[in-house]
Amino acid sequence: MRRLTALLIVVLFFSASCQKQEKAELERLQQEADRLQQEMAGTGAPESGVFVSENAEFFIDFDKDRYGIDAGSTVSVHYTLPQAATLEVITKEGWSAVVNATGDKEGIIVINAPDPATSSDIVVKAITANGAGLAVNLPIMVRDPYTDATRTDVAAMGYFCFNTELATDYNFKMMAEAGFNMLSVEYVDNWKEQLDLAHKYGLKVVLFINVPAGEYYESGGTSPTLKETIDYAKNHPALAAYQIIDEPSVKWLDYVYYQRKAVREMDPDHPVYINLGPSNASSWTYGVETFEEYAETYVRDCEFDILTFDQYPVYTYGIDPSWFRSLAVYFRLCKQYNIPLWAFTLSCREISREDPTLENIRLQCNVNLAYGAQVNQYFVYRNTSGTNYCPLVVDWSTGIASYTEVYDFCKQYNHEMHNRGFVFADCNVTKICNPGVFDAWVDVFNPKDLPPQIKNLSAEEETLISFIENRGNEYVVVVNKLWKKPQKVGLELNDMVYMIDREGQFTEYQPGVYPDIQIDPGDMLVIKVK
Repeated sequence: MRRLTALLIVVLFFSASCQKQEKAELERLQQEADRLQQEMAGTGAPESGVFVSENAEFFIDFDKDRYGIDAGSTVSVHYTLPQAATLEVITKEGWSAVVNATGDKEGIIVINAPDPATSSDIVVKAITANGAGLAVNLPIMVRDPYTDATRTDVAAMGYFCFNTELATDYNFKMMAEAGFNMLSVEYVDNWKEQLDLAHKYGLKVVLFINVPAGEYYESGGTSPTLKETIDYAKNHPALAAYQIIDEPSVKWLDYVYYQRKAVREMDPDHPVYINLGPSNASSWTYGVETFEEYAETYVRDCEFDILTFDQYPVYTYGIDPSWFRSLAVYFRLCKQYNIPLWAFTLSCREISREDPTLENIRLQCNVNLAYGAQVNQYFVYRNTSGTNYCPLVVDWSTGIASYTEVYDFCKQYNHEMHNRGFVFADCNVTKICNPGVFDAWVDVFNPKDLPPQIKNLSAEEETLISFIENRGNEYVVVVNKLWKKPQKVGLELNDMVYMIDREGQFTEYQPGVYPDIQIDPGDMLVIKVK
């Protein structure tokens, strides 16, 4: 097991004579721990996700670094200790916990969440016979009701997944094993069964109900009305959102608004997904003079719950620069209207774009994360009439489906994304920069923007720098915008920082000069500075 001191509060020393008094003053103890945590800020003490050094004499090992829980549910956490100790768990806000010791050095903590539930501090205290002990904040997070990814993770969504014949237990299992959290369910006659299979494997569903839903589902073999569809789906635990339209023109604004309103009246608890278009389409297509006007009109007038758009930038000649224009505009709107951003990644062979590789999937997804995207959506998961070479390919002449190398690429990247998801989940991106060159769609990089731990950062022109705040932590993320060759970053450090690799492991970098830190093609350097 990995040695973890997630959200380490402080090492405390207790005497046996005062334990009863401390039990009666749990709130006071929590406040004192919080105060001491603040005093430790900036001292280099380990924080969220940082591992205690190997020479530590006393620690608590948990079998995972994060735990997700649904409201009204329970989760079991296995723990071990290096020496005999008793455990006590402090909860509040309706949470409860029971320690079931299986020995004097290990056992199970059963956590019970209230309903409704919000994430809460759960403090685990370990006390040895001689009164020495520590307190750690156990990383229990309430699952996001839309993505089913915990709030310490971001989600991966497969777009266009299973027709009726492919909606099997095996294929849903394969999707879950590849690290997907979500999928879209289109107009198929077994959409109810797909909701059930999604729930079985912990996946959330964006259900297509382009209005009128009846005519679409009828073409797939069923004929529910829109109300019948929503009345069934809204109570299903796998439902994440409804999609009603894709890349609409402003000419359709009234139609989209009233259809969105109708869906929300039938189900006010789930968001309505409206996918907007990219900045490289013509003004004639959108029905307004500028792309910025198109984007803001929809977000403002349709009162979005989430903002999502698709654009696929990877060509053999390089990146379509208009991609960054789209990201900049939608990023600004998300900040302005306080809504989460979802973004797409090309995972298939389409038109003149480059075939998917692990490196260009990394590039697209990592740039999306650098802009604060909470869901990376893979277009497409299963081949359609205009796409091929995606994770799951069907030979339409025989009906035989097979998994490709792209499935492995997506699985590998999802693994990497989830390992570092705690950096990006519900994050606040404060600035996006492109060093060395002028780009109208990002901020100009100024070394004065760097946190005090970093005296200087020298990056090549084809990099993107994102400054991120998250749960009291600060990160600097440098993305290599080239997916066919590595690039180097130079760092001069005034204080210790942590590098977080693709496995989610932390490596200390002490003060000094590091002139040649390599970033692999499409990869990112994630630096935790606070």
